[in-house]
Amino acid sequence: MRQEIESTGPRRWSTESVEPGRALAYWVDTICDCFLELDIDTPLRPRFRARLEQVDFGPATVNFIEAEAQRVQRTRARISRSRYPVYFLMYLRKGDAYLHQLDRETALHAGQCVLIDGTEPYRLDCPQATDALALRLPDQWLRRWISYPERHRAHVFCDRGWDRALNAALASLDANSCTQLALPKRVVAEQIGALLALATGAESSGGAPPSLFEALQRTLRDRLEDPNLTPLDVARQHRISKRSLHYAFARAGTTFTEQLISQRLERARDILGDSRYGEVPISDIAAQCGFMDPSHFARRFRRQFGRTPQEFREATLRARH
Repeated sequence: MRQEIESTGPRRWSTESVEPGRALAYWVDTICDCFLELDIDTPLRPRFRARLEQVDFGPATVNFIEAEAQRVQRTRARISRSRYPVYFLMYLRKGDAYLHQLDRETALHAGQCVLIDGTEPYRLDCPQATDALALRLPDQWLRRWISYPERHRAHVFCDRGWDRALNAALASLDANSCTQLALPKRVVAEQIGALLALATGAESSGGAPPSLFEALQRTLRDRLEDPNLTPLDVARQHRISKRSLHYAFARAGTTFTEQLISQRLERARDILGDSRYGEVPISDIAAQCGFMDPSHFARRFRRQFGRTPQEFREATLRARH
């Protein structure tokens, strides 16, 4: 199967240049190598056609898949070959699909998305040609937004409330526009994560509440621009003692200060990589992210990312031109 690689564009694979009798085998190899370990079969072996376009998307990977009728299976054997737990948010642009996972059968139609647990076996039946987007979500990153994603596997997001907003966000993505977004991909991925959390309503629909550590992290993310933010401020917001706050961070193997600095630096990195802020002084960006001393910010940034803020900005913006 031929792969075309563009320096700033999506990675592409297609069966078009493959002999018809070998197309399915090449497709299985490509999916297993670049997407996920799966078994795939089709009733259209002599004329099976498929295409994959893939774009790195911050912590996630977005995959655009067009394929003829097929049956896709994630077996225990395939799962054992995977190194990391992962979930997928699959949005269907065209066709119908039927997901079978953990004794639950779910029908997915065009304009809807479903959360698939890649750590458990499943079968996906596509009786006709489909055009789909599959957003690969690392387990640890996803749990920042949904405390218990396993409670929402095989859940279909339809056309109501926040489901509609989530589906609209996914529908707006395509392989080429993903490389020309007005915001860094990492930021857009965070927005999708937030929409997913709102759509699941995990913390208000009978699911277990987020852990104290997760709740504290969200507060830091919401208030990181405050240069005077203290553990006592955050503890009071959560109606806990300062000792309980420090204990929550210690149990997670970190500290309040480490988490606050890390989130501030990540926010600064996103802004520095955004061409819209190319003329904003670095000292102003530092202040927006809670750093009052630009030299302290520069030292911390270099220690975290291996480059000074100016070097990072120049390298990132240069790569886009």
